[in-house]
Amino acid sequence: MSLLNPRHPHEILFLGVQPYQTMLSGNLRLNDAAVEIIDLLLEVPAGFAQCPPHLHTWYELNYVYEGHMQTSFGASMLDIHAGEFFLIPPGMEHAHTYEPNDPHKGVCLRWKVDSSTEDKPANTISTYEQLNVLSSWKPGVYTDEFGLGQLLMTCFENAKLNGSSIAVLLQIVQVIFSITELSPERKRWIETDTNSDHALLRKVEIYLNDDQTYEVDVHRLAASLHMSYGHLARKYKKLSGHTIMDRMSQIRLERSLELLRCTDQPIQEIAYITGLSSLSYYSRLFKKNYGMSPKEYRDIGKEKGLTHS
Repeated sequence: MSLLNPRHPHEILFLGVQPYQTMLSGNLRLNDAAVEIIDLLLEVPAGFAQCPPHLHTWYELNYVYEGHMQTSFGASMLDIHAGEFFLIPPGMEHAHTYEPNDPHKGVCLRWKVDSSTEDKPANTISTYEQLNVLSSWKPGVYTDEFGLGQLLMTCFENAKLNGSSIAVLLQIVQVIFSITELSPERKRWIETDTNSDHALLRKVEIYLNDDQTYEVDVHRLAASLHMSYGHLARKYKKLSGHTIMDRMSQIRLERSLELLRCTDQPIQEIAYITGLSSLSYYSRLFKKNYGMSPKEYRDIGKEKGLTHS
């Protein structure tokens, strides 16, 4: 049963909590679904003008209580006003702009849903399938005609009293269940198709530029885009002309060029910082791409006065 009931936004009283303080987090297993509540927090981006294009592997619900902000789902910026909300499923590119001197006040809820290793009980509805419906959520802005804002505030109040108790975590999951019942036709605005070839390349580029680890988790990347890795690899190669791993290596080499020019860090340390597995591999890859070793590149830069001294 849905928990949402119509409630006009002006009836909602804003909570006096610290911005960006996580009010609750935790994990629950419900039948065949493993739900991780990453955080529920108050968002007041004072002093910030924008959040550049990015994507992530979790769901994010943003609700505006006071003021307004702007959000883009890979296209033009949209105004989101008090009493409106939007949902970002995993893998959806988005960006935000704010009024630094007059920031909006809102709530951000982040969560992940995975299929549990345990089978669901016989003759029961799949909890994972029900929650995973939101993975195909189309981008847009919703007016709160359902009482979602009040429900989130109730979760805040209970979290202040009881922390991340099982009861409060279950209440958050009930909020998520309620969102699955909302009709897509309620949207005030619908973005154009974000699954275009251009959007796919942008999402991969953002992910690779954000990744700082030694080995890119390509399967995690594919999962965030709701694709198998095989399909993603073939499509990316067809669109870009090179493999995902080749592009990752290129990004890391480009990072190293800047470090060679602008710092006096040891070359072995630069290989480590940029996520290339060893000095020998880094040197071999560098020479293959630039026709010289990292040391030769740095020395030439010093001769020309282009590097850090």
